[in-house]
Amino acid sequence: MNFLKPNPLFLNKADISSSELLTNIISYPQQIDKREYDKRINEMYSLGVNSILLDGHTKIGRLPIVGKGSVSLVIKVKARNSICALKIRRTDANRKTMKREASLHKIANSAGIGPYLLAFSKNFILMQFIDGLSIIDWFRQKKITHDQVRNVIVNILEHCYELDRACLDHGELSNINHHVIVSRENTSTIIDFESSSTRRKTSNVTAAAQSLFLSGQISKRVNELLSIPQREKVIQTLRRYKWDQTRNNFNNIVDILLNNL
Repeated sequence: MNFLKPNPLFLNKADISSSELLTNIISYPQQIDKREYDKRINEMYSLGVNSILLDGHTKIGRLPIVGKGSVSLVIKVKARNSICALKIRRTDANRKTMKREASLHKIANSAGIGPYLLAFSKNFILMQFIDGLSIIDWFRQKKITHDQVRNVIVNILEHCYELDRACLDHGELSNINHHVIVSRENTSTIIDFESSSTRRKTSNVTAAAQSLFLSGQISKRVNELLSIPQREKVIQTLRRYKWDQTRNNFNNIVDILLNNL
């Protein structure tokens, strides 16, 4: 696994308006009539999008995109003179607008977490594009060093602590595989706030630590690369933090991990 990618298919405004293939993305998965499709296209333009770059490891039919979830698709676009990520509400989504997700994304941004949100509308969220690998693909690389693994893990946990402090529970970090992107510079970014909540008790640090060290595909890889001999002590420290989310209790988690990593 590496960062090399084929050249993306570039669609300008004229291409977008005339592309029949693009309807499979803009109105995925249930086709909408031309009037509704045109409204979505104009809504997308209103956010500043002027071209689409079809690129990524996920495919809708023959078209490559950045990602696909139960609520939305993500594609790469050009907007405001920059390469950005555009989240598109699926036509079968269990919500009528992207407004709630955008408001939660703003809370994450206020804590310094997540791609920077640029604009949003009923069916779209425009945000900073983070170029990198999903954390599961990053860990699948053969040549990652002890220090890189250590730094990425601590970086993720620090971001999770900031989300806990902001009283925003991500909601998906117990299965962290596709919710963190690691860049070429080995910096991590937490993404996807569609399942987040300010009403639940936050469990970002404990959920991420469980996924990284105790269960799942990534934990197996981490335990292959690193030695974690004090597993029970880690569990006890996480439990303590779960009930009392102080900086001191968080530092105890990091200290135990740093002594082992």
